[in-house]
Amino acid sequence: MGDTRAVSPAVTQALTIGISTILITGLLLGGSSYVDNKREQTVRQGLQDIGSGVASDFVRLDQFDPPGGSQDVSFTSDYPDRVGGEAYRIALVQSSDLTTIYVNSTASDLGTQVRFENANDICDSRVAGGAIEAVYNTSRDCLEVQTA
Repeated sequence: MGDTRAVSPAVTQALTIGISTILITGLLLGGSSYVDNKREQTVRQGLQDIGSGVASDFVRLDQFDPPGGSQDVSFTSDYPDRVGGEAYRIALVQSSDLTTIYVNSTASDLGTQVRFENANDICDSRVAGGAIEAVYNTSRDCLEVQTA
């Protein structure tokens, strides 16, 4: 009968390497999925915060009576150029009953919308994220969003 003790360490080594590889791969895949989900949540929340801030600017601006002269009235707000590493666009759109602000990422399909009620007319307008102005444009007699 031959000696078979030498086989046991080799099999143990192979099993240890195989199991370790499977565990590490699972951790890497699970960790990357977790990071992606957190990044997506961060982008969504950032876009929502920006949309709420822009809506707040327009609600304040809408409370002013339109100026009698030819001067525009505006609020300037400085928002980040990127949210979660992604650029975004802001669109102000008048619908039948409420005004809607769309804040959408340009790199992914993430976006949000904020609706508010206003008394003045809205001119549909779009700008890239960053420093923006909520403007009452006297020449067009409407509220619009512009790049600051």
